[in-house]
Amino acid sequence: MLRIYIVLLCAIFISPSAWAVCTLARGQPTTLAINSQLITISADAAIDKTTPIAQYDSPVLGSRIGYDLCLDGTEYGKRVIGLTGQDATTRIYQTNITGIGVKLLFSNGTAFGNFPSTTKVSSPDMPTTLDMREGSFYRVQFFKTGELKLTDPAGDLILSPGLIAYNYLMSDNPSSYMLNLSVDDIKIISTPSCTADGAKTIDFNTVTPALLSAGVSRDLNFSITCKSDYGNYAAKASMTTTTPSSDGSFIRVKDAAGSQGKLGIRITDSSGQVMKIDGTTTEMKNSISQGPADFAWKAMLIASDVSRPAGGVFTAKAEIVFDIQ
Repeated sequence: MLRIYIVLLCAIFISPSAWAVCTLARGQPTTLAINSQLITISADAAIDKTTPIAQYDSPVLGSRIGYDLCLDGTEYGKRVIGLTGQDATTRIYQTNITGIGVKLLFSNGTAFGNFPSTTKVSSPDMPTTLDMREGSFYRVQFFKTGELKLTDPAGDLILSPGLIAYNYLMSDNPSSYMLNLSVDDIKIISTPSCTADGAKTIDFNTVTPALLSAGVSRDLNFSITCKSDYGNYAAKASMTTTTPSSDGSFIRVKDAAGSQGKLGIRITDSSGQVMKIDGTTTEMKNSISQGPADFAWKAMLIASDVSRPAGGVFTAKAEIVFDIQ
């Protein structure tokens, strides 16, 4: 029997590109979340692109995320999702609200880095490891970058809920993330900034018994001017005193002898209605868009007892309280 033996020789060439690249060896890709937040800003807040009006940190990464066999030149970095219009100087992005910007930062626990960024592994001689440290976290800062025009007193939405940032490895794609940042609703409300008139002094001058019997009236005009990010505002005024009558209908006045039972001051609003001076009745000025909210009240000095007050200077104090909406 004749046999022919054949020897097969083969060579297998393994190129570096066929090696496993950046194999996950420690931990798991993770999402960190910032819960719903409501930012409050004053209508007179200055435009400032360096000092944030609000700042929120994500929870920190609890355990290390590590990769082995990362080759020289392997890319990693960080990106935002759904944010546009970044100012190259300040690194601030636009938000849903004109005049409010957002800046994202990432910390490895020792230093902060801006978004976006791209880095490559530098290990020309052999594969290396790449780890994201425990204690890493995201920081989100909000800035007033322009004048505001808000519409919802319950809160205008600055950032929509969802993923807004990620740290990636090898491929600049959210699916290649090592770490993600998600947020719930981030909203903002604004409080009016107001300037009211200074203290008012009402001088009844010399009052005779005859004038007192008829009632001596003086004007009590005052105003408040507010700036609102909602385009207009409403001003509600009431009055309080530490010396009310038992029924709250007038202010008890102290005469020259120190008695508070013989004179009173009754307050009426711009429509002539009697104001309770315990804060329970109010006058409202609605939809003020420009200029002051003006109030034209009157103060009437009345005799509150059958006996005459002592001659001389009499005094009384009260306070106007505003509620701005």
